[in-house]
Amino acid sequence: MTFNKYRSLLAAGAIALLSACTTEVDDFVTAGGSSSDGTPVDYTTYVALGNSLTAGVSDGAWLSSSQVNSYPQLIANSLQEAGLGAKDFKQPLISYSGAQYFGTPIVLTNQGPCFTCTQTVNPTSNIYSEHGGFHNMAVSGMKAIDVNDPTLATGLYGYFVSSAGSTVLKDALSMNPTFFSMWLGANDVLGFANSGGALGPNAITPQADFETAINSVLDSMGNRGAKGAILNVPDITEAALFNTTPNTLEKMLAANNMELTEDFLVLVNGYLASAFDPIIKAQVEVGRPTVTALITPSIPSAAGTINVVAAAVSTAPSIGKDPSVSAELAYTVIFLQLTSGGMTPTDAMTFLATEAGQTQIAQLVALGIDQSWATMTGTDEEVNTIINSSIESTTATLKAAGYYPVFSLESNQLPVYDAASPTMMRVPAEGTLVSLLALNKALLLGELILTGGDLDITKLKDYLPVIDTTKGTYEFLEKGDVDDVKTAIDGYNSYLKEEASSRDLAYVDTKSVMSEAHNGGIIIDGVTYTTTYLSGNLFSLDGAHLTQRGYAVIGNYTIQAINAKYGAKIPQIQQNDFPVVETTVVPTPAAAN
Repeated sequence: MTFNKYRSLLAAGAIALLSACTTEVDDFVTAGGSSSDGTPVDYTTYVALGNSLTAGVSDGAWLSSSQVNSYPQLIANSLQEAGLGAKDFKQPLISYSGAQYFGTPIVLTNQGPCFTCTQTVNPTSNIYSEHGGFHNMAVSGMKAIDVNDPTLATGLYGYFVSSAGSTVLKDALSMNPTFFSMWLGANDVLGFANSGGALGPNAITPQADFETAINSVLDSMGNRGAKGAILNVPDITEAALFNTTPNTLEKMLAANNMELTEDFLVLVNGYLASAFDPIIKAQVEVGRPTVTALITPSIPSAAGTINVVAAAVSTAPSIGKDPSVSAELAYTVIFLQLTSGGMTPTDAMTFLATEAGQTQIAQLVALGIDQSWATMTGTDEEVNTIINSSIESTTATLKAAGYYPVFSLESNQLPVYDAASPTMMRVPAEGTLVSLLALNKALLLGELILTGGDLDITKLKDYLPVIDTTKGTYEFLEKGDVDDVKTAIDGYNSYLKEEASSRDLAYVDTKSVMSEAHNGGIIIDGVTYTTTYLSGNLFSLDGAHLTQRGYAVIGNYTIQAINAKYGAKIPQIQQNDFPVVETTVVPTPAAAN
């Protein structure tokens, strides 16, 4: 498996911001601008609040190398360069601890991204007394509703919290900010989206709770006369994290420079049939002796010897069952078998109400039991007809339920692993997204399909995305959950936009820019920036956070919004000066813990 193959399979979509236009970095005379009432904007003390995107997280970890180029630091550099403020802007530098990173960085090897090639490092001390306070009050993983939560200090915030019981907002306000930026809300939906949606342990932050948290930040800043910029919440379902691993057969083929055609559909559906049909046939054939016994006459009656089903048809009304209903006829058949074996009617009914009894009923229904069996005599032809019909109906039922994939040009969503499915797989609703974490599985599945290898359904976890809460494995997001995330983001952003307008704050519409980024890019100083994973210059190896150059792009969009809102002239960041994903390394794999 080559690195080039990884690059060919990584589709567009990402968590950051760019616009489908060309931007030039112009020379101009700097100016701070003024608020709507004519008061000059004061940048003396700039404070940033946010999550990992504000902290400068990259490649799946809080890296010292990317932290120093976080977007707030770059904005502070521009303000300092212009002589407008942000002097002595301070961040809780990882380097103060002697470490190079906190977390578990992803690295790029000649086999593609490696998620397990580095050791996890966590902070073990607090640096506030020696180095605090801090202007960049961003905490990786922080939700908007966490800004006033002192328990946040049990995590990364403990590295730079001012004191026990303090909060991010309190520590930010202790710096006496005159200007601020706020980029909160992504984690209020990301935790839900990145942990299996409704199938996982996390929930989306309710709109009312989000508004309360944001209002507390904005009120606190407004009470001090601070102006600032609000960055809204990008649609995380459009991120590379959820749009790199193909979720449809068509995208899987496109990643291999192939087109989905009717001829290919015949081949792939035939391939799946060759795997599933023998299994279904074998499972139904298990019921052949049962069918033979039920339709072979064996019970004496006034009309002669009849079969068990005929006896059940005549008995059903006496126990309150309708023999024209398959499940009730099956109930009666088993009832007769139990009572003829010595069980009392009461005990037989009690058993039939249990899970074991219901399973036996379901098995007869699956075989297709109905009143027509009452007239049969147990010939091979009759039994074969029943078995073949059951195979056809079972196959149709599995296909209709999505347990047996059948691809078409119009509908070719790839299946996910489902332990509750009879086939251990399920085709989810179209629009279900697959995480970057399942990329290797997609590669294996693609190779299996394209080479016609043996599909072992006992090893489907090796090929299909999984949600396993017991192991903390979350590799896909159901369509309904995708819709819930989008609805929540729209609600958050509607509130953020209203607050920015009513409070005279700059507003950075990252969501709209993100959507445009799906179909375009931006050219700056002759360099094209796209949302393509690995090669688009913007996004780091985790598919959700930015490269250092990507953070420079964010800084520029924020500066543009500030300039437009207040009539300021803050110099733009020379974003092409910053590094991207460009180096292939082959590290020694991390030792097992």
